[in-house]
Amino acid sequence: MAWHYLNYDITHIFLTFTYMVLGAITVYAWYYRPTSNVSPIQKLFYPILLLGVLVRAVFMLMQPWIRESDLQIPNQANIVMNTLPSFLFFSNYLIVLFIWTEMYLIFNGGSMILVHRLPVIFNLIATLMYVTIIVLYALDFALYPLQYRTVSQFSETVEYIIGYYDGICFIVLALAFAGLGLCLVIKFRRPHQNFTEDKRKIILKRVSLVSLLVVVCFIIRAFITLFAVNRFNLISGNWWWFDGIYFFGFEVVPIAIMLYLLRMNNSNSQSPNHHIHYSTNTKKQDFVKPNEYTQLLHP
Repeated sequence: MAWHYLNYDITHIFLTFTYMVLGAITVYAWYYRPTSNVSPIQKLFYPILLLGVLVRAVFMLMQPWIRESDLQIPNQANIVMNTLPSFLFFSNYLIVLFIWTEMYLIFNGGSMILVHRLPVIFNLIATLMYVTIIVLYALDFALYPLQYRTVSQFSETVEYIIGYYDGICFIVLALAFAGLGLCLVIKFRRPHQNFTEDKRKIILKRVSLVSLLVVVCFIIRAFITLFAVNRFNLISGNWWWFDGIYFFGFEVVPIAIMLYLLRMNNSNSQSPNHHIHYSTNTKKQDFVKPNEYTQLLHP
């Protein structure tokens, strides 16, 4: 490799390393995950996260060679590699969101019919999201001749739509976490009969920090993504440092923090035997200890 764009190349090699480290953290968290009262949706959390991290690592590793013209792949393929991890990570955030929704409905005395339908709603939303992006990827390959560029760049109508779709998903999830997070914070701000005081404080801290993290990062990423739809050549082509700050600061670090927050105080899981109704989304039984249900806060 000629290294004509040394700063750009080093930045993306550094990002490759950080995503590999994040992948190792994910594998570690997956290995030591809670195994009791885990729903089918929760079982998807770590495999999807690991797949997204690995795809992102491969994308970052390829960029120096593409930039130096030592490797040529269609711009359509590069856009897939660039945007697909975002949608995989959206799935992870959706899983957390639906687990929190289930917990809120149950402890707020919500309709059990709605609680039992949450897995169906999750599957419909996830399916719609993936079908939409797959159709857009297919149209990008089918409607336009293969183009070869030195950076991943939105240049065709379908590619613009992919970029806008990505940005809109960030906004929708940010609003969802803001709304649900606020509801949970209000709910657990005061003592609750089904929780010890220590467990209530743990839940309050987790929900508050994760919600704040997601909302801030997603709003910033939405703004940058929508800006990049029209000026991506400026960002990646001229600002060699941008990808390092953007992906490390707003993707690697938030995911690592989220993994920690959703698993902290895992060992303190024993509490009195108060009983509440339990959802079929998690396990087919009628009652469960509240300490077991709070494990739904960490996949």
